[in-house]
Amino acid sequence: MPYITREDGERFIIPSYRDVLSAKKPSLLKREILLLTANYGEYITLQRKNVEQYEVAFSPDPGYLLGESIWHYFKRPFDLIYCEAIPNTTEAILVIVKSGSVYLDGSFPLDSIPEELIIFRTQQNNFDIYIYGDVPISKTQEEGKFFLDPSSVRSFNVLPEPVFPTLPKIKSFQLQPVDTVLQAQGIGVFPTRKVLIVAAIVFALWSLYTFISSHRKELPTAFISVVNPYQVYLQTMTSPDPVKILEQVNSTIVSLSSIPGWYADSVEVDKGKLIADVKSRGAKTPILFDWANKNSAKVLIQSDGFHLTWDLSFPNRPMPDTIQSINDVIGKIVDNMEDILPGNPLAVGTFIDRKAYIETTITINFTGITPTVFDLMIKQLKDLPLVLTKLSIKIDSEKGVLTGSIGLQILGY
Repeated sequence: MPYITREDGERFIIPSYRDVLSAKKPSLLKREILLLTANYGEYITLQRKNVEQYEVAFSPDPGYLLGESIWHYFKRPFDLIYCEAIPNTTEAILVIVKSGSVYLDGSFPLDSIPEELIIFRTQQNNFDIYIYGDVPISKTQEEGKFFLDPSSVRSFNVLPEPVFPTLPKIKSFQLQPVDTVLQAQGIGVFPTRKVLIVAAIVFALWSLYTFISSHRKELPTAFISVVNPYQVYLQTMTSPDPVKILEQVNSTIVSLSSIPGWYADSVEVDKGKLIADVKSRGAKTPILFDWANKNSAKVLIQSDGFHLTWDLSFPNRPMPDTIQSINDVIGKIVDNMEDILPGNPLAVGTFIDRKAYIETTITINFTGITPTVFDLMIKQLKDLPLVLTKLSIKIDSEKGVLTGSIGLQILGY
């Protein structure tokens, strides 16, 4: 159920999706939010996490965030477990907060709650625990109930009254239509003067770079043999082929679905490693370790859960002897992606003049695509002067679809 309705008719929402998004570029933030609403619902909350990030939650229904409302009620502890029995049912409200963010919230059968909590026996936490009613959580070891080692418990509190019937409605946790929230936050809404200035700059850049020849040109051999201004370009373009890296990522995503009793929640590429966040469906950890051993992965246990990691080791590309027009490269990517990702969900960054060459970045956003479509996307990037700078993918294991973004550096003239 995506929400719990209180006796007074107020809805408390279990979001279909939560994420932390970059706040650096409002236009990209707006586009990413609008893309995500297509899959996860047109009602959102948007809150500043820090100077560079927003926390966003999506739902197809209006109401108030359940997890965040309960977390706020208990003065926002860094780690929180809250469990409240629902009268006349065999279910309970469960909210888990880890490292200052809601990890899990919703209504769960009483007998499944220990399974949701078992992962925390392998982690170092400092939980404030609050319970109400006959729930399967206890302070000390008790048959049929879950308990944590005292070293992982900051406080354990048995409440005399339930919280949910009188839970305050916090305005900042109210899910509202996406357009209303974006307008209130001033995201995607710019003063006319700023728009005109940006338009003038874009026009000037466009005029400058279209003036340059649009044909491929040979790198000057005289410079190569003496003082080579293209040296950084050459070094960058001999880095591993991003297409090979992305193909490995896609292959790994497919194989992750074969872990018995576990599922992958997300994958990312960071500092030469492929990292997958995995969660248990009730299976024991030896199954995960056995699968990792058979698939050349390492199991990494951190405060936020279990991760599988792979070292991404690929040979360098041959040194190029030509340099392409950066406008041609961007045009090819846009055209190649048009049939696969209608609407051109691409964002081009600022052009930087390195004298001998020009560089920029492009971000390809995608929502709800299958690994097969992702493979088609990858093939469109072959033989282009690109370097992979960022990859972040959320995996919907139930639907078998991927949502995320690919960041690429483009070099040309």
